[in-house]
Amino acid sequence: MAVRTIATVVLAASMTIVALRESALLVTPILVSVLAAYALEPAVELFMRAGLSRIAGAAVVYLLLAVAAGSLARSTVDQIDAFLADLPDAVRELQRAITEDLPGGAGPSVFDHVRRAAGELATVASKPPPGVTSVEPVKRRFDLRAYLMNAPYGIASIGGRIVVVTLLTFLLLAGGDSYKRKLIALGGSRADERTVTLDVLHTIDRQIERYLLARLLISVIVAGATAAGLSYVGVSHAVVWGALAGAFNVLPLIGPTAAIVLITLAALLQFRELAPTAAAGAIATAVAVIEGNLVTPWLTGRAGELNTVAIFVSVLFWGWLWGIWGLLLAVPIMVSIKAAADRIEALQPLGELLGR
Repeated sequence: MAVRTIATVVLAASMTIVALRESALLVTPILVSVLAAYALEPAVELFMRAGLSRIAGAAVVYLLLAVAAGSLARSTVDQIDAFLADLPDAVRELQRAITEDLPGGAGPSVFDHVRRAAGELATVASKPPPGVTSVEPVKRRFDLRAYLMNAPYGIASIGGRIVVVTLLTFLLLAGGDSYKRKLIALGGSRADERTVTLDVLHTIDRQIERYLLARLLISVIVAGATAAGLSYVGVSHAVVWGALAGAFNVLPLIGPTAAIVLITLAALLQFRELAPTAAAGAIATAVAVIEGNLVTPWLTGRAGELNTVAIFVSVLFWGWLWGIWGLLLAVPIMVSIKAAADRIEALQPLGELLGR
């Protein structure tokens, strides 16, 4: 009987995982919309206290976001144009600085020695032993035409998700608590069942709000630390680059990596020397590593009442399941699961396992 029960549980879990993986295109935009609605709800409530209706408050919030996004996009395009114009000269100067001889005519630089040694090792490794025939693998050529033909489909897919998330988030903000009242009504016919459902929803609301505040605090910490470090090594517009790093930090893994690359390239364009460029990149990398391994697990764990192991495993699982969307949604999903487990008697062992 125990073996049959275990087999049933394993089969049900496997089917659930497969269903979640196959329904990613449908489920992830819905969950992202719910999370975005939680994040924008305080702004909508602020305009409601000023006398606007909920729909008007949501529209004003969207208008402000559109203006901010347009201004940011315009300034970003200008920066990219200037960056691309200066990039060739900066690369040539950096290459010349790396390959130039040591002071006083002491001979080739360290980079020349490393490059020569790497070439000799590659030559030795490419020669097969006596009696062994060398086989050259056929490298697949990059088909630029096929890539350009498929690119519009990828852009259309991303654009479609953005449109869905934007519309659904607005509907959730305009609807307010109506969907929560419907969930309470569906929670059961008895008063105690509805009380449990109401308690679970309130707990989820409170803990997700705390999680979003923790994420905001983490972004502020990253922005401040990055700006201070870049200012110390003399990077221009250090505050702007710090704010960019803090904003990109919202996207797990991809965001910090993009910020590190952009900051390093900006330092390259400014200094056009290896040492200060490497210092700026190292500072951005150090801040990202400390944030990802120490600050974020500690703050998000306290905000969501989750232990560090549960957070780490959930990020691995949901990231594997849904990619970047899973990384973004991992902690909110686990916060919701724990809130339900703490209030439902049959699931309380799971809540104890996830708790701090």
